[in-house]
Amino acid sequence: MVTEIIIAAELTRRALFTGAMSGAAVPALHTDATPTFIPESEKAQANGVASLDANAHVYVNQIPPGFATLDANGQVYQSQLPPMVATLDSNGHIFESQLPGDVAKHDELVFNVRDYGAVGDGTTDDLAAINAAIAAATAHGGGTVWFPVGVYLISGAIGNTTAGLTSITLAGAGSQITTLKASTNAPILTGLWYSCTVVNLVLDANGQGSPCISAHVDKTHLERLLLLNWNTYGINVNDGTFTDNGGLLNFIDRCNIQQNTGTGIYTGYRFYDSWIINNNVGASDADLSIEGGPVRILGNHLDGSPTYNIVFRGNKRVLVSDNILEGSRKQSIVYTMPAWLSSDKPQIQIIGNMFSNGGKLAQNTYPAISITGVSSAARTEGFTVTGNTFACDDVGAGWTYVIEAQFARTIAAVGNQWKEGHMATQPCHFLTCANTEVVGNHADNVVKTT
Repeated sequence: MVTEIIIAAELTRRALFTGAMSGAAVPALHTDATPTFIPESEKAQANGVASLDANAHVYVNQIPPGFATLDANGQVYQSQLPPMVATLDSNGHIFESQLPGDVAKHDELVFNVRDYGAVGDGTTDDLAAINAAIAAATAHGGGTVWFPVGVYLISGAIGNTTAGLTSITLAGAGSQITTLKASTNAPILTGLWYSCTVVNLVLDANGQGSPCISAHVDKTHLERLLLLNWNTYGINVNDGTFTDNGGLLNFIDRCNIQQNTGTGIYTGYRFYDSWIINNNVGASDADLSIEGGPVRILGNHLDGSPTYNIVFRGNKRVLVSDNILEGSRKQSIVYTMPAWLSSDKPQIQIIGNMFSNGGKLAQNTYPAISITGVSSAARTEGFTVTGNTFACDDVGAGWTYVIEAQFARTIAAVGNQWKEGHMATQPCHFLTCANTEVVGNHADNVVKTT
């Protein structure tokens, strides 16, 4: 074909050149009377040459398969979009079915209790709606159950006493302005909680007679909670009611437990390797009643008008540090060796705390710290009291001794400031004790042994 075209072109050139030289007339350019178009029968053929319709648009069936086309609104047909391109619904939202599998859908991020029928008006019983939101989160393998600002009245406890809850967060809007309020004599939270978080809520037991929390916790955080109108306990965890298994790596953190009748925070021996930190606790019995360990008690303000600030009921490796302990009616800290033990090495360190204005029930009657073993043959041992400040300046306040111990050994009291902390002549009173050391304390280091 190419060769023929070249030959034809050459012959034409020679003819024209010869004609011009010979004086022959040059042929006129041929023109049609009317333009010639591609026949209509050839247009719009699937395998034909692309052509234009009356609107100068290419026929759709002549467009190659990979090219997207537009509908009457100038938008690409969804059927022609590549599979990984997401489209929008009528509200301008991406269809969840088009999201990649590793992107969380809206109901996998937050389960709003209002979406499940909760009202939060302080009158309507919202328990069923809250449980429905928790069930939805559980069905997704866990999630955050969200409480917008309101007062959510509940006719029973939240929680599961058999299977428990796992990887659930209960979160309130704002900072302690969203309330769960009991309408019956039942705790606000109960059952078993595994790897859960409860945060930014007001728990109001409403004076019905129950604790705010009575539960077993494991790897669970109770954070920034305000506890009101409870009875017996503000928080009672891991006492064996729901399981005999242990629960570790728990945090009770930045909670405000307002004074009521009973114990602020009560832990069983199944609560261990955990933290009680940065809380404000008031109670009529003990601010804290602790069993087991290891436990870190750090940075708390233990006050109100408690009988005791801290009661230890048999422990192992406990650190008490950077706390303010004040206003106890009797002792500030009490350690009592469990009667069934024949030997006891709790390894309790009391370091860098501020003790003040205790012994108010009967001035000059109770020590600031008491340590008691079972007998001369069954002693408790291993206590360090270091770097603390003891002082009483309220009217009616005053401890007899700073430390009083019986049936104990291996007690070290070093570097404390306690001149204003005792009313007896000696700061320490040790009965049937051995291997004690009282040195470097401000004012005096005398020990009474009778």
